[in-house]
Amino acid sequence: MSHQWILTPILIPELSAVIFRPGAHLNTFSGRMLLMTLPEELKHKPSGLISLSDQYLSCIVGDERASKPVLNLTIDPEPPASLMLKPKFKRWTSDEYLKWVKSQPCCVCGATSDDAHHLIGHGQGGMGTKAHDLFTIPLCRIHHSELHKDPNGWEREHGS
Repeated sequence: MSHQWILTPILIPELSAVIFRPGAHLNTFSGRMLLMTLPEELKHKPSGLISLSDQYLSCIVGDERASKPVLNLTIDPEPPASLMLKPKFKRWTSDEYLKWVKSQPCCVCGATSDDAHHLIGHGQGGMGTKAHDLFTIPLCRIHHSELHKDPNGWEREHGS
């Protein structure tokens, strides 16, 4: 175990604010910073060093899922549709890949996912079109039905 600062506070007295920047290079950190005043309800909370396993501090991805390929794709260098003026849209489908997506935990709650949700409006356009199977995310049945009831509200709550 190593003791590392996850977030290093930088005080800005002129603004009575705090900026938190990453104190350790975490392989899951997205690079965003947070600028906010310290809320009253957090002033009594403990802060300081926490112990972390070295796996979280290394730049090497140790996740078994990320180390092996899910699919092997072969690409035709000159597909017949490339010779047409306006080729018909062909959707890429893969039952094997959808089965793998459904075996992953739900993106929202981490529960067993039942559905592979095809991303809505992911650049295909056109009436009645659906995204390729490659553009899917695992969702449990509850979150999948919530998303279809109110897509904009769901994205506001959970992100897009």
